[in-house]
Amino acid sequence: MSATKFKRKENAMKRKSNCLVTILFLIYLALLVWIILFKLQFSISDLDKVRSINLIPFHYDKEIGAAFHLTEVLENFLIFVPMGIYLQMLLPRTKLYVKFMLIAGTSFLLETMQYILAVGRSDITDVLTNTAGGLLGLAVYSMAARLIGNRIKANRLFSILAGIVSVVVIGLLGCLLFANR
Repeated sequence: MSATKFKRKENAMKRKSNCLVTILFLIYLALLVWIILFKLQFSISDLDKVRSINLIPFHYDKEIGAAFHLTEVLENFLIFVPMGIYLQMLLPRTKLYVKFMLIAGTSFLLETMQYILAVGRSDITDVLTNTAGGLLGLAVYSMAARLIGNRIKANRLFSILAGIVSVVVIGLLGCLLFANR
């Protein structure tokens, strides 16, 4: 195979991979909005009408136990790890501070929307933990790509993992939807 044919074939594979990653990222964003804004509810009328804001990091009401808060912090942290990974895959040449701003901005936007729509408690702790999770995702991807030694192979690995996780999550949500009919 000539060098130009090989290069064309490689470019076609990159485009297909980028298309798949973009689709998986859009699915992730839709799930993220559904989880954060709509609390996995299928009906808007089932949502609690709560509008509150907390601007003191890691400050909680005493009525709710510490274990709940630790779980919530961990969930907020982990739910944004994929965002960092996706941003590394989709925007490989973009500067770190821009990716940081995209992660923090997305979290801030979702928290603001919770307040505006009165569908949850807006909390600076959520913004901080979401952003930290996204930064971990950036680091995980970078370390994996460095260990593998090739961004294309790293993208392929993360695309396969993201595809599997997406199918499992959508399947579980489908079961949840079917069970709540």
